[in-house]
Amino acid sequence: MGNFKNRVDYFELKKRLKFVNRPLFEFCGAFVNYLNSSYGLNQNDPKINKLCSKQPLFNEIMSTFDKELSPFVKEEIAAFSFSNILQGVLKAFFFDYQNINTFDALMKKYDSYPIEDLFDYIGGCFINEYSQSNCEDWPGNDLERMKKYIENIPELDKDIKNKILTLYNYPHETKMRIKHIISSMYTVFKRYENTAIEQSKKQQKRYANLMEIDYDYFCHILKFDDISDAIQQNEHVELYISYMFTVSYFCKEYDDGSVFLLNGFLCDEYFAAKNEERSVENFLSILGDQDSLKILMCYTKRPYYLLELSREINIAPAKLRMINKRFQDADLVDYEYTAGRRYYYLNKEQIEKYFDLCKRLFS
Repeated sequence: MGNFKNRVDYFELKKRLKFVNRPLFEFCGAFVNYLNSSYGLNQNDPKINKLCSKQPLFNEIMSTFDKELSPFVKEEIAAFSFSNILQGVLKAFFFDYQNINTFDALMKKYDSYPIEDLFDYIGGCFINEYSQSNCEDWPGNDLERMKKYIENIPELDKDIKNKILTLYNYPHETKMRIKHIISSMYTVFKRYENTAIEQSKKQQKRYANLMEIDYDYFCHILKFDDISDAIQQNEHVELYISYMFTVSYFCKEYDDGSVFLLNGFLCDEYFAAKNEERSVENFLSILGDQDSLKILMCYTKRPYYLLELSREINIAPAKLRMINKRFQDADLVDYEYTAGRRYYYLNKEQIEKYFDLCKRLFS
């Protein structure tokens, strides 16, 4: 892998990086994934769905939620489907409070949480989703002012506005409803918790090993180059590899000089799948270009040196060199020296690999 513009130095990071276990994040990941699936929010990237479909434990957990959650809880989940409020509230508690590591601690914190602060989360999730303003004047500590703010957002659909305002009209009931949904889903998830945690630990070891084997690749697939400033400016860097947050990238800086990073265990496979997709797109674009296809067809017959090929198919040498460079970058052609000339020929093995990739992607 090449060097990154903002490359994080290996030896510096090695001193400060600690792989950590945050067990309750597995429930959080299961919760978020099930709700996103229920709301149809995970359909934007079929590659993630395809990777998840190969994970028996992940799919069993999602299926068990669907089978065992009561109709009432499902109706309650659906009632919040106009926004990502439920996902946002739960993630906020986990990411904002480092000491919440058990479900009992989560519920204790939730029960004692001021209603205004809870609705600051709720309103913040909603505003970020629907408002076009920068929200600098969002009154996060006053229920009535938060309601007025939402009422005055001009671009909001009337039905959507009524749904969010209903939550504000009955704040304590809203808090109780959210708690019931979270508790019901944890009751279902609890039997899988230890297995999911073990999977997370297993994947953590795999990524720790990858860091030693190929540091640049490790940083690239976990997007450390994108958050290099956060990593370099904090004394302590904690990294959690999650099983249930399958493909995730999250960075949270704290006031104590530490930064918490969450990454999904399928980040490497997702990165590889994206690379395959880009390779196939490039291959198909080559085949779709008339001149490129004409040149490749010539290479199927026998090797050519470029000046000879330029004369035969009447393409200017400069253009032919440019196209041939694209072939070489895609590993579609190779060359050998004969009588002091470089003869190019078709790399049939690579062609077959591209066709196999096409079959996998389009099957």
